[in-house]
Amino acid sequence: MNNVLTASYNAIYGSEANDTELILRVAPLSSNTEVQSLYAAGIIDYETAMPAALHSLGCSAEEISSALARRRKVEEEAKKMKDAEEKTNLAELERREENAKNPPDRAGSGSGSGSGSGSGSAPSKPAASPSKPASESGGD
Repeated sequence: MNNVLTASYNAIYGSEANDTELILRVAPLSSNTEVQSLYAAGIIDYETAMPAALHSLGCSAEEISSALARRRKVEEEAKKMKDAEEKTNLAELERREENAKNPPDRAGSGSGSGSGSGSGSAPSKPAASPSKPASESGGD
């Protein structure tokens, strides 16, 4: 088929150098729903899905390249955000681990129990003060 296209082109436009070759390219996927299904299933990535979908919609190569460039930029920014979030989460985990090994001193936590030398003598949380429910407070 490509040979017939090339010969026809050369016959019509008179290309004598015979360095011109026409190649027929067809979209192997017939609809965007097929592309969407393959992308959703993880079979193809956006680098493959986007050009196929845009081609089936009739977009030019320039439009497809532009759309891919915009998508790559968004993906790059998302990766930077994810990396920053992971770095923050790792720092938080390291801080918590350090606090678990060496608990920070809390002001006012040593009242009432004396020396506090026994293991488990200091509560990990301050005791909650009992409070009456609003219905028992008698403020009506």
